[in-house]
Amino acid sequence: MAINSYLLPALALVSVAAAASCSIDSTSTTTIVNPAGAAALAACTTYSGNVAFQTGAASNQATVNINGVTEITGSLSYMDDSTVTTFDAGTLQSVGDFMLGNLTALSALSMGALSSTGDFNFTGLGSLESLNFGTPGLSKANNVLITNTNLNSLVGINKLTQVAGFSISNNQYLPTIELDVTAISGSVDIGANDDSNGGQSISFPNLQTANELTFRNSSSVMLPSLANVTGNLGFYGNQFASLATPNLTFAGGIVFVDNTMLTKISMPMLTTINGTNGTYQIANNTLLKSIDGFEKLSVVKGDLDFAGNFTSVVLPDLTNVGGAMNVQTSQQFDCSNITSLGNTGNQVVKGLITCAGSESQPGNPSSAPSGTATGSSASSTSSGAAAPLNLPSAVGGVSILAGLLQLLLSF
Repeated sequence: MAINSYLLPALALVSVAAAASCSIDSTSTTTIVNPAGAAALAACTTYSGNVAFQTGAASNQATVNINGVTEITGSLSYMDDSTVTTFDAGTLQSVGDFMLGNLTALSALSMGALSSTGDFNFTGLGSLESLNFGTPGLSKANNVLITNTNLNSLVGINKLTQVAGFSISNNQYLPTIELDVTAISGSVDIGANDDSNGGQSISFPNLQTANELTFRNSSSVMLPSLANVTGNLGFYGNQFASLATPNLTFAGGIVFVDNTMLTKISMPMLTTINGTNGTYQIANNTLLKSIDGFEKLSVVKGDLDFAGNFTSVVLPDLTNVGGAMNVQTSQQFDCSNITSLGNTGNQVVKGLITCAGSESQPGNPSSAPSGTATGSSASSTSSGAAAPLNLPSAVGGVSILAGLLQLLLSF
């Protein structure tokens, strides 16, 4: 239900006698279409209900000023106005959902007291270069979405201590994304920021647990404290040379795809990939020559899918792959250690095994490699120099001694 702006001055007069608390209906929306409506809202210390600004709310100076109100229990939205240049809510401390969208001329935002919001959506703010949320700034939010702005810094929201989701994308002048939060219950999706320097630099120094993490187009990603990711931890199209998560022990899925500068992955404490799908994918990382750095990985609930230019695969503690296993590389590669994982007796890989070396276009199992070994116990086609999997000392009942004997007989 929308309440016309001309009702607000009367509401403000009533609210003065009621300790500056304004309330119409907490589920209703008041639409403000002129400066008088904004002034009436400013006369309320606390406003119960939703507030929506529309074209015409700004003064002749292209400014919307609601200084005076400290709390809006419902949502605050301002959409599709190409005239407003300044939004001043310097006294506002808390608001429900907060949405600014397609305010193409907005260049000044003053919200120095704001500490708490519900969903926080800033989209299509092509003239906004900085946030002015005071110190320390916003501390609590539900889902944060910032896209298609001219922001060059996230100072003002970087000290968040509680956030459910965090999505930052297509902000071409944003070089650094840093967040101090320790836990994120929803999803993180960051990509396509900072056009000039090979992608944004990302640092979550204190993040320990998350549901889903996706990083794209980044020059660096720092996750030194990360221990547990319920869903996928995914890296797509990044430009960093190395990635380390020294404290990660559990993930729902691990994905590295199209990271063209990647040469090293280090996840030394990771033991389990055990999400609903549990995918473990490393594909099309051109400079990655060895898939290692997973010294303690033991269980992959879903599929294991490796494709690229690597010459070795090192998974010394691998004991259980619940799905299929695909290993394809453009380099010479001995598949015998891979296909042995499907041997009956102590079967490590429960699904179909596909392995091939010297492939012109290494890919997923459906790409039909030319030098292939498939099936849970199929023999392999060797394509040159040996590339050890470095499996545990006993796999399928074969001891180290038996392995040495097999190596001697192969000469």
